[in-house]
Amino acid sequence: MGSLTFEAVLAMTSTPGPCPPGSPPDADLCAARTGSGAARGLGGVSETYTFFVQEGDCDRVFETTVRLEVAGKGELHLAVDRYSGECISSALNLSRAFTITGGSGIYAGASGGGTVNHRASSTPTGSAGKDTWTGTLSVPGLEFDVTPPTLSGAVNKTVRVRKASQRVRVRYKVTALDAVDGALPVSCKPRSGSRFKIGKTAVNCSATDRSANKRTARFKVVVKLRR
Repeated sequence: MGSLTFEAVLAMTSTPGPCPPGSPPDADLCAARTGSGAARGLGGVSETYTFFVQEGDCDRVFETTVRLEVAGKGELHLAVDRYSGECISSALNLSRAFTITGGSGIYAGASGGGTVNHRASSTPTGSAGKDTWTGTLSVPGLEFDVTPPTLSGAVNKTVRVRKASQRVRVRYKVTALDAVDGALPVSCKPRSGSRFKIGKTAVNCSATDRSANKRTARFKVVVKLRR
């Protein structure tokens, strides 16, 4: 049984609409919510669910089911509890407990649970903000990848130029290799082939694997005038 303590911060939008079949009978507002982001040890994550609210002097938020899809790997199925308080002054910001009830793909048989923190602001079409899912996930026979890739070639580089030159084009090669995903693309700023000015310039590179494990590296390009 593989276990993972995770945090997924997903940018969320919420659009009110007709309540779907099976909605709580006291729900006055039903909003379709979608979101996306990443979670280390999982990868790219997208969410889909309906947010149920009974509106009044104070709002009541009902239980719901959520589907978290991990890109290229499968789904996690969650049951989110009714808001535990009697009522709240606004349905935009609250925290609720959730239980992982199963999954598909590599997450078949998943279990676990945790807390989801909803934070949103009103928009002309509904609301938008962030859902932060924090908890523990267990899956039979699955070994979670929590090791970032390795970067090679991020070493300081010195280039000499003629006195009349103000900038020079500098090329370098930084590569990334992951134990699970193999070779990965690397993003560097300034990128290889950029024109560097005289003096020291920091180059920042990063690579991320399919499980959202990120490795960063930094080196200097030094451009000096020839004597």
